[in-house]
Amino acid sequence: MVVAAGVMAGGSVLISAPAEAAAGAIAEPTVTSADYPDDGAWHLGAGVPGSFTFGANGSSEVAGFYYGDVDPPGTFVPADQPGGTATVSYTPESSGPNDLYVVSVDAAGNRSPRHVHHFYASSTEPRVTGRHEVGLGIPASFSFTPGLADVVSYTYRIDNGPETTAPAAADGTLTTDITTTGRGSHSLYVWSTTGAGLKSGSARWTYSTNDAPLVASDDYPEYGSGGGPGVPGVFTLTPQMPGVVDYVYYWFWDWDNPTVVPAGPDGRATFTFTPTDPGFQVLVVQARTADGTYSNLYREYYFTVNPAA
Repeated sequence: MVVAAGVMAGGSVLISAPAEAAAGAIAEPTVTSADYPDDGAWHLGAGVPGSFTFGANGSSEVAGFYYGDVDPPGTFVPADQPGGTATVSYTPESSGPNDLYVVSVDAAGNRSPRHVHHFYASSTEPRVTGRHEVGLGIPASFSFTPGLADVVSYTYRIDNGPETTAPAAADGTLTTDITTTGRGSHSLYVWSTTGAGLKSGSARWTYSTNDAPLVASDDYPEYGSGGGPGVPGVFTLTPQMPGVVDYVYYWFWDWDNPTVVPAGPDGRATFTFTPTDPGFQVLVVQARTADGTYSNLYREYYFTVNPAA
């Protein structure tokens, strides 16, 4: 975000299309900032505006300056007088190293060599916690912790979708359910706003959607070992898509021998498995809705049955 300050004495100045100046025709501008100096130290933070002053560096024909966080810069601010200065308010949108590109320009549109003002903005982004795999079309819980003081709200969006703003709790945190309807990988972008209206930097949390049901067992943990021959184990199945009425599971991808277990009102189900032999096991599970639609993906759950005691 940029906000220009200052006007050209005597009215506006017509600046023609930018052109590259002849070597040495216009000096590289100077850039100073008490808020974000180019000193290798950390200052203020992402989302916090700072004041920057551009100088003509002795070139009397300078009519203004172009500046921005891309090269070549595209935002123009006029000098306060020919060969003078301009002061702008500029807000870094990300924490860490930032570059502000600045060039001087004369009335004919000739540009000076580029000056790069390198500075470091402290982190103000909220901390996001949640799962890296969520269900498809069902709510998933995410928590936001502030990186600034006096946070009163959070705004978030999925990918380039619409923004949602929700109030923070008294301690500045927020836990909310977010539903993702698109398959594949996604990015959750989150930023906070303080009581004074200060916007933080934007945090990014990446995750994917998966409609395959979740499988859990304390008796036979995934990728672990437990129990033994004759020792029953309880398995819990949790839906990752709406409308699940039952689950179909198989052992070792034996598609000819399915087992169906009905879901409860909350869409979850449990069943008990009692192994007869020790060794490696693979449980394959799909969810199913009332109209017979299966989850697009199935869950593979690996575990090992301990030898007999």
